[in-house]
Amino acid sequence: MTSITGLGLAVPGHRLPAEEGRQVMSAHWPRLSAMNMEPVDRFLVTPVDELFQPRSLGSRMRQYEVEAPLLAELAVTRALAAAGTEPTDVDVVISVSCTGYMVPSLEVTLGRRIGLRPDVVRVPLTELGCSGGAAALSLAHRCLLARPGDVVLVVCVELCSLTFDPEDHSLDNLTASLVFGDGAAAAILTGRAPGLELTATRTHLFRDTEGLLGFRLTDSGFQPVLDRRLAVVLERGIGQVVSQFREGPLDFYAVHAGGPRIFEAVERALCLGPDALSQSRKVFREYGNLSSASILFVLSALADRTGHGLALAFGPGLTLEMLALVGGGV
Repeated sequence: MTSITGLGLAVPGHRLPAEEGRQVMSAHWPRLSAMNMEPVDRFLVTPVDELFQPRSLGSRMRQYEVEAPLLAELAVTRALAAAGTEPTDVDVVISVSCTGYMVPSLEVTLGRRIGLRPDVVRVPLTELGCSGGAAALSLAHRCLLARPGDVVLVVCVELCSLTFDPEDHSLDNLTASLVFGDGAAAAILTGRAPGLELTATRTHLFRDTEGLLGFRLTDSGFQPVLDRRLAVVLERGIGQVVSQFREGPLDFYAVHAGGPRIFEAVERALCLGPDALSQSRKVFREYGNLSSASILFVLSALADRTGHGLALAFGPGLTLEMLALVGGGV
């Protein structure tokens, strides 16, 4: 048994309400004012007007080095408290982020700040995009199958706003600027305590889809790639893949908060009812797309659910991460 015994969430202090975000971005993309879009609130590490000031990639990464450990520490502290676990109990820490780069990696600074043991096993995951949080939970599950007495900490921190380039007027950059937000989430997993159970995991890489989702690194920084065909490819492909992984009726679903088109593709492919993804949609409306951290935000919203569940997250590749869950209403 692998159990998620504690979850912790954290967002930065600058809240960007949906309408304000739309107005700010309309000044950059005038045609946006005439578009009908779902309102999305988000949180940012800097005031929104500072995002339009020219900044080098180096200056943004220096800000990441300051802000990312602070958010990660807050999320981890809350997860540890929820699990009734001390930092010195942690045997493995898996850190996840695709929006910043630190060497030494994030969990080195985090370990010093919260008091992780010097012999803790550290696994940084940096290039899995939005599927990274689910992939980290899957890796934690595999670790606990081998060593069920261990305690594994998963921490995801994404500062998506630091990847925004005001000089990039592409449609992909516009889409990203309207849905991505900043935040962190953490989970404590163990094989010896009750909680939201993780019973099985699987990864599926769709063939010939490398160009649909990800980042291109340019001289000015991160250039988002969000191909319009993404939702169509998912809708056509995930039904069979999911059915091979998890058959039978399910009581709840946790889907990475990627946006309305992703939700609709999942609903159609899996023949879901109109309320099946209500919590996933709620997370998206209140926080936006938090990349790897999103799936943990959704799981936190579903932590008291009972019965059998399924978590799905999508990332570059095109990758599908699947987690089979059993909730006990803890």
